[in-house]
Amino acid sequence: YCQQNQISFPNYRIKTQSGPVHNLKFQVEVEINGYWYAGDESCSSKKEAEQSAAKKALECLLDRNQSSQTSTCISSDEISDPTSSCVEVIPLPTQIQVDSVDSKSHFPDEYADIEEFIANKVKEFDGRIRKIRPLDSRGKYKVYIGGSYRYCENVQRDHKRNGIYFIVDPIKKTYFQKCHDSQCYGYQSAIKYITKDPTTSSHSLETNSNSNCSKCRKSLKRASQISCERCGETFCAQCTQFCELCHDAVHCDRCFESCIECHDS
Repeated sequence: YCQQNQISFPNYRIKTQSGPVHNLKFQVEVEINGYWYAGDESCSSKKEAEQSAAKKALECLLDRNQSSQTSTCISSDEISDPTSSCVEVIPLPTQIQVDSVDSKSHFPDEYADIEEFIANKVKEFDGRIRKIRPLDSRGKYKVYIGGSYRYCENVQRDHKRNGIYFIVDPIKKTYFQKCHDSQCYGYQSAIKYITKDPTTSSHSLETNSNSNCSKCRKSLKRASQISCERCGETFCAQCTQFCELCHDAVHCDRCFESCIECHDS
């Protein structure tokens, strides 16, 4: 469904975990195109819970697609019922269409200054904002860059292909750069402030902190610091891994092991 409709692949997370250790029950919810869908509450494994959430999401999405724009699959009774799993996550078909378009081209109005900052920064090198992924579960945006903005601090040159993107924290007003090039596996740039003047963004967080790897305690220069996308702590390259199950998100060793257990259960 995601491939056919050209939307981002699903992102799973545990919603509830209950019962004794020898008989745990799980409920998982899945994010599709910025909306969360919850599965059954009494699944005996995490894998079964993920499948339940995926099935529920597909049913709701297909039901919406089959409905006309003037009809809904949620009655007034269901809207007042907090147990209805489609109430908060399923907008009307027209809303899905509008939200999908907006999320690919612009930030919300309250973050217009962030969009302007990034647009001006990449425009200096004939770049442009190509696509903006909706806010993820960690409260961050993924901003894909197009055009001729291809410079990477890691290799100290332009990449041949345009795989540059920014991870933006709209609350902290910070961002860092990553890319899909195989040479930059696990690399992210220094975290920088989003300011009114793009030329001042070089004053990054490195002037305010001296970090050590949270695992091996090795002293790290800002350019060598890598943030785990699950726990948010800082690590060196040797203490982090790409998690293919989470679409190549960077995890520390501890979070990587937990993630594997979660997906394999």
